[in-house]
Amino acid sequence: MTADFLFEERRGMNVRKDSQALSARFYFASSGGEIQEGREKADETIPPSAAEPGKGFFLSFFVPRRGFWVTPLLLDLNFLVFLAMCLSGVGIFFPDNVDLLHWGADFAPLTLTGDYWRVLTCNYVHVGLIHLAMNMYALLFIGLFLEPLAGSRRMAMAYVLSGLYASLASLSVNAEWIAAGASGAIFGLYGLFFAYLLLRRGGEERRKTLLVSIAVFILYNLLFGMRDDNVDNAAHVGGLGCGFLLGVAYGMSDKVREKSKRMVVACLAEFVLLSEFVCWFSALTHGMPPDYQDVREVWRSGLLEDYIRNGDSEIHSEENGMGQNTEYTVVEGWTMTDQDVWIPFSDEASGFSFRYPSNWHRKPDRWSDFRIENGLNWMTVEYSDAAADTDARKMKDALKRSVCDEEGRLLNGCTCETVVLNGTEFVKVSSPQRISLTGKKWIEARRTTYGYYKDNPLRCMTIVQWATSEPFRKEMDEMAQSFFIREP
Repeated sequence: MTADFLFEERRGMNVRKDSQALSARFYFASSGGEIQEGREKADETIPPSAAEPGKGFFLSFFVPRRGFWVTPLLLDLNFLVFLAMCLSGVGIFFPDNVDLLHWGADFAPLTLTGDYWRVLTCNYVHVGLIHLAMNMYALLFIGLFLEPLAGSRRMAMAYVLSGLYASLASLSVNAEWIAAGASGAIFGLYGLFFAYLLLRRGGEERRKTLLVSIAVFILYNLLFGMRDDNVDNAAHVGGLGCGFLLGVAYGMSDKVREKSKRMVVACLAEFVLLSEFVCWFSALTHGMPPDYQDVREVWRSGLLEDYIRNGDSEIHSEENGMGQNTEYTVVEGWTMTDQDVWIPFSDEASGFSFRYPSNWHRKPDRWSDFRIENGLNWMTVEYSDAAADTDARKMKDALKRSVCDEEGRLLNGCTCETVVLNGTEFVKVSSPQRISLTGKKWIEARRTTYGYYKDNPLRCMTIVQWATSEPFRKEMDEMAQSFFIREP
């Protein structure tokens, strides 16, 4: 586990960016049809003030009033938070990763190491205007129907608890993601409404129509989330499940005739869910990886933020008066100082983890899964998907042959050996290389490749290091000593 993904540009970041997942794919009928309450009255309609247009129709959605104050309050709160973010300098359409974290986005290494409040605040932080608009659109439509039906107090409790469970599910499944957005809490409201419709009798035609619409909406968006890497489906499922359970509990409590006892049953259900949340969250904090504290220290030191905001360029150009490049200054790199720290990285899917110095910077790379650079020195990690007819042994042999001639003898200056790092066997090959520069210039470098291959199940990994001098080779050797692969 690491904060490395924070080094990526916006295009590579995984966040709860689910504006499409919460786009309004269906519309509730807004005429205020009959839905049986099952409490005080046998048949009750949705109040026209909450569902029907009138004077100042649009603005009325944002004005709290008796019987309909939670939905407007939530809309106002989310918009005000976003406005405050923009006024502070946060990007309107593409907020920086650092800005999201400063404003309360959920991130396991920070949340589980002391920033517990993030499980709540992340539900009010959005990743741009479009993300906010789509979520608020979905919130408005469900609120118009749910709040008059369930009551303001119940809707407020469902929103808060569902948001907490959404954050908890995201922490459990997508620990390396920055989670932000109200979608998990909103899914909880849809789950609550779905449970209400399932438990209520009467008005069968309208009830069945709404049940089918909500079911299609939920199913579509969950399937969409499985195809989009930017959608935090775990949060959606967590919020949906919490809302549904609350809806079942509320529906059962409505069968109690005495109002006081009905309230006791509802409050008991809320207490049980809150207690389960505390236990689950406590288990996560006690079972978190040890490198979470390292990530937190990097964040607290400000080194991570400095890198994200400023970055470095390895080859700088100077322009003459005509705007033409006339001279190139090659920046070979910077070795570690006392101000640098080691940053952990891990990939949950492959089980691969290691650490690297903070003077090395994460860079996006279309050809590899992970890349860090320091001037002209770099390292990449690639997780290979071998063809069905290719086994690990053939890939291992191919790597060994890459530093040999046709007769199998090592080429001049090349090495080939088997090394064991932290209990994992790697094939290590090394060869001299040249890095080409502008103006027919070049720099001597050394290329070192670590290959990990396993037949059953097939798991292949290639780690390539390019070092331009001895100090950088030493730093890379220290990185290699931390290579670790968790076997399934």
